[in-house]
Amino acid sequence: MKILIVDDDRINSTVLNRLLSREGHQVLSAEDGRAGVEMFASEQPDLVLMDIRMPHMNGYEAARAIKQISSDRFVPVIFLTAVTDEEGLVQCIESGGDDFLTKPFNRTILRAKIEAMERIRRLHTELHTQKEELERHQERVQQELDISQHLFSNIVRAGNLLDAPCLRHMSVPMSQFNGDLLVASYNPAGGLHVMLGDFTGHGLSAAVGALPLSEIFYGLTAQGYSIGDLAEAMNDKLLDIMPTRMFCAACLLEVDFRQQSLTVWNGGLPDVLLVDGQGRLQHRILSNHLPLGIRPFTPDDRKVAIFELRKETRAFLYSDGLTEATRSDHEMFGSERLERYFDGSVPPEKLFDTIWAALEHFRGTAQQTDDISILEIDCARAGEESSGDRFSQARKKVTPTNWSLSFFFSPQLLQTVDPLPAIVHAIMNLQAPTGHRERIYTTLAELFSNALDHGLLGLDTRTKRTPEGFLRYYSQREERLAALAHGFIRLELTHIPQFDEKQQKIGGEMHIRVEDGGPGFDHRRVHSALEDNTGHGGRGIALVRSLCTKLSYNDAGNCADVVYRWTI
Repeated sequence: MKILIVDDDRINSTVLNRLLSREGHQVLSAEDGRAGVEMFASEQPDLVLMDIRMPHMNGYEAARAIKQISSDRFVPVIFLTAVTDEEGLVQCIESGGDDFLTKPFNRTILRAKIEAMERIRRLHTELHTQKEELERHQERVQQELDISQHLFSNIVRAGNLLDAPCLRHMSVPMSQFNGDLLVASYNPAGGLHVMLGDFTGHGLSAAVGALPLSEIFYGLTAQGYSIGDLAEAMNDKLLDIMPTRMFCAACLLEVDFRQQSLTVWNGGLPDVLLVDGQGRLQHRILSNHLPLGIRPFTPDDRKVAIFELRKETRAFLYSDGLTEATRSDHEMFGSERLERYFDGSVPPEKLFDTIWAALEHFRGTAQQTDDISILEIDCARAGEESSGDRFSQARKKVTPTNWSLSFFFSPQLLQTVDPLPAIVHAIMNLQAPTGHRERIYTTLAELFSNALDHGLLGLDTRTKRTPEGFLRYYSQREERLAALAHGFIRLELTHIPQFDEKQQKIGGEMHIRVEDGGPGFDHRRVHSALEDNTGHGGRGIALVRSLCTKLSYNDAGNCADVVYRWTI
């Protein structure tokens, strides 16, 4: 070791120098406290033997100065003292001393104390090195987490429409990564898809599953798939990539402003609460499916619940982190406490803020134990967001060309698959008129729906005039579709480029024919008006006429011809 002796007594200093040199140490000497501090700063010794009473600067002051200089490393200071009273020894320790050695010196004790301090110094040095390595490792990990969080947020939030006027939400993660997934996006028909998912666990491991699910959610929603299709695709993906112990409780909703319906698939999340215009609990939508990622879907797992969408209705979704939030005495917030706010005493427009404020007050300073998410859908504001150009994309411009497609759908196929998203996807890949996807989808959806519901299944749209009839209509649709044994739907599309007077291509004309193999329906008797129609049906034909250049039916009503024109 390199040892510094600070003592104004030359005899003591000489004796210590010889003793330490014989032990193989490198010895430095200073004759007073000030010189000792200066030599310490320049030579950086491993240990200091410090006398107390010295000129210019006593040992206590010198020890404090040395400890301040060596704040980033451990340098033992052993006081050399003749003091044996308790007060004097306490002052040695308070001044930064690590031990003391009383005069006259005992060689054995001196060696033992130096060896003990050397062991402590090596241990301190090793701990300091490990601490620096740990800090560097934590810095690298934090940098990776920050990058991951940035990528995670950008991927999950890309195209997310949680800022739509009809939505209010709050999601607070327990850690840096959120195990709750909350996303929203419009489908090509203008309906709003919303999903709240709650993965098992917390942090990064739980949030990893959000990336593939959000990709499926945005991709299939943009193509026009139903929430039942989304749930099945997400379930398959989780079964493929996630460990068996990882699953996702999820609720998917479709808010269809045009049909004034709310479609719900709930797998493992708390009940969806529907509240009326007075702030009272109107209906509770129970979870009737298993969470995603537990087992492959059966046909029953795809089934959804459909409800009438009234303008004054508000829907509330939340993860179990809200009701299981605890305060310092470990009492939970609970479902009963939550539902007290839905008794009509709180105005509907203040429910969201009131519930969130009550939760924060209840929790106080208690540590959060789970991710917490809550979302409100205000149906009165559902139509405020224009969806006209929502799916316009910066696609590579394709010159209008001649092409045609033909599809034939048997009853067996119609019972198991919704072919409309695949049809629209095929059309948009062939000829993608930017900004027209929603219009084309709506046109095809209305024509296809009329062919199936009225032409093949014989459903009467007037059934939907009352809330009870609304639910009965979709129940009959499901029953009759399951029993459908005969008939077909044929869809033919032909695209013809359009030219100006200089023979420059300016757009295209899409001819659409939808024919069904049923007895048809009397399209002239269908109430078809967009204005002053507050019911739940009878507007489809008028809507198609408003979007297209031409719409005509044959006399039987089982064949519709449409011309849709678009320009570059």
